[in-house]
Amino acid sequence: MKKPIILLIILATLTFYGCPKNIQNAKDTTSGVNLKNTTRTDNEWRNQANKLNVIYWVPKGVDTVPGYSKRISDILLDFQEYCANYMEKEGFGRKSFGLDLKENNQVNIITIYSKNGKETYPYRGGGSVINKELQAYFIENPDKKHSDHSLVILPSISGDPLNPGGVPFYGLGTFCYALDYPEMKLEHLGTSGKYGALATKWIGGLYHELGHGLNAPHNSEKKSERDSKGTALMGAGNYTYGKSPTFITGATAATFSNSQAFSNQVRSDWYGPTKNKLTQLKGKVEGEKIIVSGNFESDVSVTDIVVWHDPYPAGGNKDYDAIAWNTKPIGTDSLYIENSLSEFFKLEDEYQLRIRFYHENGTQNTYSYEYEFKNGVPNIEVIDSKKTIHPTNWKIIEVNSQEEDEPASNILDGYQDTFWHTEYRNSLPNYPHYFVLDRNETTAINGFAFGNRDNLNGVIKDFEIWGSNTNNNWEKIGDYSLKRQQNHQFIDLPDNTTYRYFKIKIINGHGDFKYTHLAVLATY
Repeated sequence: MKKPIILLIILATLTFYGCPKNIQNAKDTTSGVNLKNTTRTDNEWRNQANKLNVIYWVPKGVDTVPGYSKRISDILLDFQEYCANYMEKEGFGRKSFGLDLKENNQVNIITIYSKNGKETYPYRGGGSVINKELQAYFIENPDKKHSDHSLVILPSISGDPLNPGGVPFYGLGTFCYALDYPEMKLEHLGTSGKYGALATKWIGGLYHELGHGLNAPHNSEKKSERDSKGTALMGAGNYTYGKSPTFITGATAATFSNSQAFSNQVRSDWYGPTKNKLTQLKGKVEGEKIIVSGNFESDVSVTDIVVWHDPYPAGGNKDYDAIAWNTKPIGTDSLYIENSLSEFFKLEDEYQLRIRFYHENGTQNTYSYEYEFKNGVPNIEVIDSKKTIHPTNWKIIEVNSQEEDEPASNILDGYQDTFWHTEYRNSLPNYPHYFVLDRNETTAINGFAFGNRDNLNGVIKDFEIWGSNTNNNWEKIGDYSLKRQQNHQFIDLPDNTTYRYFKIKIINGHGDFKYTHLAVLATY
């Protein structure tokens, strides 16, 4: 009696979520067990404007793996359909990344025989070398480039068919790297034995790294999803795909939806610069939920917003266990999202909150904040911002050190992706560093707001604030310190502080660096 019961469950699942067209031997599309999707005669994304570049990179002296074109084509078409099912389930429609197809419906894989040997492309560092060489290839062959996203596959060089490896296997910006070996076949996914285990590790791993190459960061399933949906692909899904339920989260779907390779739009500003700033941010706990709200400004429309809550242990941020929520902006300038505490796996220790804005041209802007749980309650209020002031008539009139393209004037524009950086390319002056602000007025202020960029190496630690109304005869206001964090930090000044000129003298920074930097300076 067991077989009919199992069959009924499979049929019920496929009926609820829908069965893809023209698929033989398909398994549950929501389980994360692969679709053996190799006989499709039509492809919904065949004529999509933007497509993934698929490269088979063969170092000098290394052979291609027999049958690679058909095997890799099957694997990628399978993942294309898998993505479309989850994109639709998460409310983004049947979107997927495009693939350049040949007349026989197989993926058109660009095979490049390198003039360099395998020692040029080791696991560590090899991806960066390929990245540069591949960009040069696309400059010489622009008709081969279908988007900014490339998957590069190399034949395994380990010499052991049961333990392939030795080549780059990771995501690196819009480039990602994986390997090929003789038994890398869809038919092995979900099977027992040595080839089944290898298929989950390397095909599941390829899908995970391709997710990175399509812009997706790590994220975990929420607590309620672990039992109902399984493992998030961009969490530990590279260890579960093909053998247990593995799915694409709403946050990853939102990321993919804004990836160039998933879009049919032809535009010249893909991943171009944007000016985005959070003008207000509030966090509160209400009814067993964290509520994050705020306002923002952007010169390119924001399409989606993702919020991650990432356990942030002393050993560093591992990302894999970050749970995430996605939402749409309210109008053109507002954010509101509720995050249920029942979805957290632990209500203790430190967390990092990341808020990412996705723009219609694919560009992302991310803001990070640290908070911690105390007695099971998050002190999320630490993310609250004050109403700050940074008028356009302010000027930085003196600075002891700055890079030409990273001047101190950048700290007055309110954007975290433009910043002041002391010299480090041609010279490396040591502390103290300083700059002088001219407010062009002597109205009273309550304090200064400091905002760091996302790279925190060398950010300001201990500093002094001096004031003057004549740009000389300086009076010391006080000694202060900042934490190593991206959160805006607010330094209160004595009552009725009315100086026109302020000198910020930086004594040292966080970490063993001679340089320092700052993204935003404002008053309140």
